[in-house]
Amino acid sequence: MAFHERGQKFLNELPGIKHDLPVSPTMFQALFTLTSEQSKASLEDIARIIEKDQGLTVRILTMANSAYYGLQSQVSSIHRAVILLGLKEIRRLVLLLNIRSLERRLDPDLFDVAAHWRHQVTVGHAAKIMATHTPDIDPGELFTIGLLHDLGKVIIALYRPQDWRIILELSATKNLPLFIAEDAYWGLDHALIGSMTLKSWFLPASLTEPINWHHAPELAQGYAVQARMIRLVDVLVRHQADTRDDEGGWPDEELSARDMRTLRLPEDLGQTLIPDLLASSRTDLFLQGLGITEASRSA
Repeated sequence: MAFHERGQKFLNELPGIKHDLPVSPTMFQALFTLTSEQSKASLEDIARIIEKDQGLTVRILTMANSAYYGLQSQVSSIHRAVILLGLKEIRRLVLLLNIRSLERRLDPDLFDVAAHWRHQVTVGHAAKIMATHTPDIDPGELFTIGLLHDLGKVIIALYRPQDWRIILELSATKNLPLFIAEDAYWGLDHALIGSMTLKSWFLPASLTEPINWHHAPELAQGYAVQARMIRLVDVLVRHQADTRDDEGGWPDEELSARDMRTLRLPEDLGQTLIPDLLASSRTDLFLQGLGITEASRSA
């Protein structure tokens, strides 16, 4: 089978991944509906849906009681967690914990889960801060997009490990950014794979489209600003955290300068945002809450 045909076949199979999730995608759909601006659902209604899954309930309460949130008293119920953390934060936790459950089947020699999530969480936090400088952009939503922007890498490594290995080797030997190596190999990249996966989980376009186009924001109709902000933060984090793009080439520094100008962000933000974030404990505390430690490469 030609490699591009192989990529298309994988793309067609992505909706089936929802059957491997411990939490049904219909719960995602219900949560997004119940927590929408138009919803008249009560906090009790939302808590009742989550509490149907005992394992998820335990994991959410563990995260809610972590040092990341710094709550003054112990949270012992989902209803209380929703009140203290807010509907959108609970929705985000359900998503992340679902993805974490998938990662337990990853080969730790093929995919460094801790490094992956460190990058995701740092990008998410930086994007959230950057969004406060941009009118009409929801910082919380951009945080979620940042946390999920590289989900496609997890999906490829989990369901197509041999293809993932070849792509990594191609990226390294040709000194190519990973998304370019992916496109050269099978005609699609992890951004599209992550977006298509999330669409099959009934997530809205406001999340899936910026993820889909975060390497080509000029093509993101309706969500170009969000996609460009994620690309910008992605590049800034990789440069300032001294991280190569999955063993491939360095991101383009001039690209980030152009994005800063296009987004009309403060000139000094690029020099201060990531260093200040890396110097803080925010990312470490979030990772600890998710049960991720640098000492372990596996989920």
